[in-house]
Amino acid sequence: MRPLSDRDRLVHQFLPLAGALARRFHRRYHDLLEAGDALGVAQLELVRACGRVTDPTTAPAYLKRCIQGALAHWLRDRALIVRLPAAARSEATWKHKSLDQPLEGSGGSWLEALAAPESTSPEGEAALEPGLEALVEQLPTAQAAALRLTVLEGLSLREAGRRLGISPMTVQRAQQKALASLREQVTA
Repeated sequence: MRPLSDRDRLVHQFLPLAGALARRFHRRYHDLLEAGDALGVAQLELVRACGRVTDPTTAPAYLKRCIQGALAHWLRDRALIVRLPAAARSEATWKHKSLDQPLEGSGGSWLEALAAPESTSPEGEAALEPGLEALVEQLPTAQAAALRLTVLEGLSLREAGRRLGISPMTVQRAQQKALASLREQVTA
């Protein structure tokens, strides 16, 4: 059996920290984040961050921030968080539900209960696409690229940022500006 490296020792030492942070995120966002996903993200980031630790005395604080950041990024990229006013929180019916979850009172699932999309004629689709493409072409290059990657191709903010060589937050800002510009063009 080979001896453990410094990184491996740190990983074993701080596994409970990763578990505790994952449980905290799961408790806070239980409708949006599954416990297994949170634990996996936290442990993966722990392994990555332990390789970057240079000073063992500051390791706990550094690892905690890295794990919290990874959980927050994972949640931001994969869940839609809508903040409601305090008065509306009790009335909110928006919650994350699995489409495979059985419906109460019937044998089917949420997925089976969804209506099939209406079929449109190919001529109608062809007529819509050039108009949308023309509107997107009028946008600044960064905004058009962000919109294409996130909305039309369905990539996460992080993946779109990697492809464009910018941060996910910059992609989100460009996407929001592009959508606002399109809204103005359509309503005008």
